[in-house]
Amino acid sequence: MPSSDRRTIIICIGNELIADDAVGFEIYNGLAGCNARLEYCSVGGIDLLPMLEGETDLVVVDAVQFGAAPGTIHVLPWHELPCDSSAISSHGLGLRETIEIGSTLYPGTMPERITLVGIEGRCFNRTREYMTVEVQDAVSTAVTMIEEIVARGQ
Repeated sequence: MPSSDRRTIIICIGNELIADDAVGFEIYNGLAGCNARLEYCSVGGIDLLPMLEGETDLVVVDAVQFGAAPGTIHVLPWHELPCDSSAISSHGLGLRETIEIGSTLYPGTMPERITLVGIEGRCFNRTREYMTVEVQDAVSTAVTMIEEIVARGQ
């Protein structure tokens, strides 16, 4: 049972106009009404930091390229995030680097628990109508998984 003093923010990242990169936007729409503060960030990276308001838990949703099949959903806690920012974000700084900068600039204010929900993408160089079928099919499953993470307080 999650503690009542835990506060969660979900930040969905992605360019809504670009094929598989739009998966964050699709999941953002699917999470409307969830039991957490929900934000959309089209570029990610350092732009995440001003969105944080002292939440204890952060769930970041983004398209990733870890080498798995398109549509694979990765749920990774902070300690399992890869150090290679290009696998998580094509928006400059990766999630790990962003949080490390935030911890330096705003000590004691970064979330205690950070989870990446990454959806493996394949097409990042075409417009939205070319979203990979497997990525589109993963949206509803990812929404359910994120709702479960929030409900458990993880």
